[in-house]
Amino acid sequence: MNSFFPPILILLTLLVGAASLWLTPKEEDPQIVVPMADVLIAAPGLSAKQIEKQVTEPLEKLVSQIDGVEYVYSSSMEGSAQIIVRYFVGEDREGALVKLYNKLYSNQDNIPASITNWIIKPVEIDDVPIVVASLYSTSPDTIGSYELRRLAEQTTQRLKALDDTNIVNVLGGSPRQVEIILDSNAMASRQTTIEDLQNAIQLTNAKQDAGITHQNGKVFKLESGQFFQSANELNKLIVNVINGKPVYLQDIATINDGEPEAESDTWMQYGSAEREVSQVYPAVFISIAKQKGANAVTVAQDVLDELKLIQKTQFPDSVEVNIIRNYGQTADSKVSNLISSLGISILTVVVFIGLFLNWRSAIVVGIAIPISYGAALGLDLMLGYSINRVTLFALILALGLIVDDPIASIDNIERFLKRKDLTRSNAIVLAMAEIRSALLMSTVAIVIVFTPMFFITGMMGPYMAPLAFNVPISVIFSTFVAFMITPWLAKKILNQAQDSGHYQIENSLLFKWYEKLLAPLLNNKKYSWAFLAVVAFLFLAAALLPALRLVPLKLLPYDNKDEFQLVLNMPEQTSFVDTSNVLREFSDHLVTVPEVASVSAFSGIASPMDFNGMVRHYFMRSQPNQGELRVVLAAKNRRQHQSHEIVTRLRDELQAIADKHSAHIELVEVPPGPPVVATITAELYGKETTSYEYLQTQALVVAERLKREDSVREVDTSIQGQYERWQFVVDREKAALSGISVNDINQTISAANQGLTLGYMEAEREVNPLPISVRLASSDRDQLDKLLSLYVRGQAGINKYEIQGSLIDAPQPLVQLSELGKFVKSQVQQPIFHKNLKPVVYVYAEPVGRVPGEIVADMFADQDAPVTDNRTPVEDRNYFNNGANDSWSLDKDIHIVWSGEGEWKITIDVFRDLGIAFGVALVGVFIVMLIQTGLPMVSGIIMLAIPLSVIGIMPGFWILNSLGENISGYSNPALFTATAMIGMIALAGIVVRNSLVLVEFIQQSLKEGMPLQEALIKSGAVRMRPILLTAGTTLLGNIVITLDPIFNGLAWAVIFGITASTVFTLLVIPIVYNLAYKNVEGHGLPQIKEEK
Repeated sequence: MNSFFPPILILLTLLVGAASLWLTPKEEDPQIVVPMADVLIAAPGLSAKQIEKQVTEPLEKLVSQIDGVEYVYSSSMEGSAQIIVRYFVGEDREGALVKLYNKLYSNQDNIPASITNWIIKPVEIDDVPIVVASLYSTSPDTIGSYELRRLAEQTTQRLKALDDTNIVNVLGGSPRQVEIILDSNAMASRQTTIEDLQNAIQLTNAKQDAGITHQNGKVFKLESGQFFQSANELNKLIVNVINGKPVYLQDIATINDGEPEAESDTWMQYGSAEREVSQVYPAVFISIAKQKGANAVTVAQDVLDELKLIQKTQFPDSVEVNIIRNYGQTADSKVSNLISSLGISILTVVVFIGLFLNWRSAIVVGIAIPISYGAALGLDLMLGYSINRVTLFALILALGLIVDDPIASIDNIERFLKRKDLTRSNAIVLAMAEIRSALLMSTVAIVIVFTPMFFITGMMGPYMAPLAFNVPISVIFSTFVAFMITPWLAKKILNQAQDSGHYQIENSLLFKWYEKLLAPLLNNKKYSWAFLAVVAFLFLAAALLPALRLVPLKLLPYDNKDEFQLVLNMPEQTSFVDTSNVLREFSDHLVTVPEVASVSAFSGIASPMDFNGMVRHYFMRSQPNQGELRVVLAAKNRRQHQSHEIVTRLRDELQAIADKHSAHIELVEVPPGPPVVATITAELYGKETTSYEYLQTQALVVAERLKREDSVREVDTSIQGQYERWQFVVDREKAALSGISVNDINQTISAANQGLTLGYMEAEREVNPLPISVRLASSDRDQLDKLLSLYVRGQAGINKYEIQGSLIDAPQPLVQLSELGKFVKSQVQQPIFHKNLKPVVYVYAEPVGRVPGEIVADMFADQDAPVTDNRTPVEDRNYFNNGANDSWSLDKDIHIVWSGEGEWKITIDVFRDLGIAFGVALVGVFIVMLIQTGLPMVSGIIMLAIPLSVIGIMPGFWILNSLGENISGYSNPALFTATAMIGMIALAGIVVRNSLVLVEFIQQSLKEGMPLQEALIKSGAVRMRPILLTAGTTLLGNIVITLDPIFNGLAWAVIFGITASTVFTLLVIPIVYNLAYKNVEGHGLPQIKEEK
């Protein structure tokens, strides 16, 4: 104890902790690695059913053979297909993509010939932007979306040059384009085709390196040809020659060099939290992602600094920048707040110990905290963990465990120092020897409790990994401190006055109070059994609360974010302009909400994706009838309600606007953990003979029943609305006689309607290539007769004339489309969805104020139930009486799965994994206790403290629910979540440690020859103070976590559980021990120990 090792260790761990806190990357949440890739397939002309059979199914079978693939999703549409390949969580992303590429490219001979093109696009978490900036104009008349887009494109070049930035994208506005807008009447009068124009540009817009040439002893580079450099040059291009007269491009088209015809709309508004008067500003958005492993805080700050510099030096005064996403700031804020909370918890715990022990003892105990944290953070940095809120919550949770061993040590040292028959050094040595084995085994028990959490499957596994790692590591180091540093420091700084006097626990008020309470229960067997019966009743009553739905069970709590998303789906065939107008109506309402800071709108284009949108594939939402609003809320310290409460309050108001336009909306909150397609997702499967159309009709039955379920909103299916098309049906005979191929006709119509890029103009100052495109004017495209007036030129040599006995080629035929066919209206086929090679139809829904488990249980109970008129109210339902008495049924050939997707699936998986982890932990703890005590009965008695925590946890959550308030008619319950379950598991380690040390004291007293009852009372009194101190420090350390919306379930579980378990442990353990061993020889002492 006179070694230099303790001070060196203290200094080293403090330095390591400080360096790790500075160097370790910071982010809000742990990164979840889910390798995923989209295979996008083009097979023009095939129907959805042909795509399904001839394209999708063969490719699905190929990719499903890849090792590590968990799910294969597909959608087969007319002319195209999409296959989503999702690997198991934690698979190496590079290896996963290599395997996918190898599988597809090595089987090209097996890929259907109907596929004209296919692309593999990896989808990675590092593609999610951490910063999104909107560039908006306060002078829309002079600077609109087009000008903003050009400024944004210039800005991206500087942002890409910053360290650790990844993908930088510009969303909104239209890029510069040289657009040839054809006049269908002028083309018809001049008998000119789009193919003529295409040939003219492609033959004249070319440039080539021709090597080198020698002139007068010098070497020159030789080039041939040139690119177009201006719209004026294009105007003078000769496209055709009719009757010896040239047809210039300007004769048949108007050339627009600049902003092309808009196909999407983006804008923003400030909300009443920022500006009193709301104005709509045209806007474009720059999204910036970070590289893998980079520090989100520093990358985001570098981006913001660069944007400020660019705005100051390059942007006009009317162009402003508004940050609508900054994950670096949220991560830094969350980490900083949690570090502050951690500091408050440490200070509270040290003060608490100081008040109940003394300040010197508080310092001895408190030194264990920075040492344990420093070591844990150092290992986090070494092993690649980031500092995120799960890491910091783990450290806060570990706080009570960290000080437990030093508290037990210092309490025992103080007790031994009061013995006058021992020297100071001997007292400390004997005090530590007395509790050494109990502390070691209790630490092993805590490690065993948390280790199974490493094996949680799915996305929750890596999310909870920092907790499963940091808590045991911190506790291990705290035990090391208790043995190596606490005795050394106790000898150095504990008050010398504590060495004298004769101390008897029996003379203390604590002993007298405890004896008065416990002795009657020990002396009277009936009292003992009566007390245990009351405890058992309380346990059963508490355990019944979730089954009676008085304590709602849900996997994921609701977070308190500064943003949410409104996803809009208008009826099919709605234009992006109409979609934008409806978004404007939503936005005009939202900006009046006091908590709303800004609203950003995206019509006909996807908004910058987040992790939730990555999994849901929102980044592919680019149809004209699709739109999104990104709503930014005021900072948390500027609003009274949490984001979930605000969304709940607004739900009915926004739904009323949607109903007015026959639109479907989703109010999407950023999930606090693994994202899902929808909270409730039902999958419908049929037999091989079941048609997909019939499967869809059955899905509508489920959707209608869900709409009638209480507090269920946003019910939708994967069935798309009816979509009509005009199909040009070719008269093959006429086309053949004219030497015109169907492909020529198809290309002409496609180029006229959706446009065709003919080449690129030379523009050295442009960031992106400047395309030259051709297209009919929008007024002509909207009239089918204008399309029919277009000419198509036939192939030479098809028709021949006989002149003087010789066959000569007739002139190339020039035929209008109206002579070659007609437009016919028909219905577009519905997409066909597969999951793991099976056809499936999805039904989606969102519960509001209820948990998914209740709704699924009620739906399941009402399926095929007898029809009644008496609907059961929600408040009268429980898991013993499920269902609303609202009967519904499906065809016997249809199979519905509620646990295949959605939050309910993750709930089942995670609670299953946590239950298994808890079971494994209990077995492991029992084995440790058995090794320590040598007796199964004693080991069982020690573990009685674990179920006692339920007596506090479940009633505690029931009380929280009783105190909750409704929001706009919706319940806002306090949820028993996965984090609460983890808190309950953590409690097992805490309370077992106290029980173990208590039983150790009982057996040590018995070995000294003390009568059983006296040993029970004295051991309880001796251990009461450290047990209460441990409970108090654990409780105080977790109070700050109750303010967090994600981990408050864990905190409340620990607080309620430790309170009940501590109180009952001090009574139940001695009573059960007395009943079990009162009349047994040795009173539970192991025989091996007795023989020594």
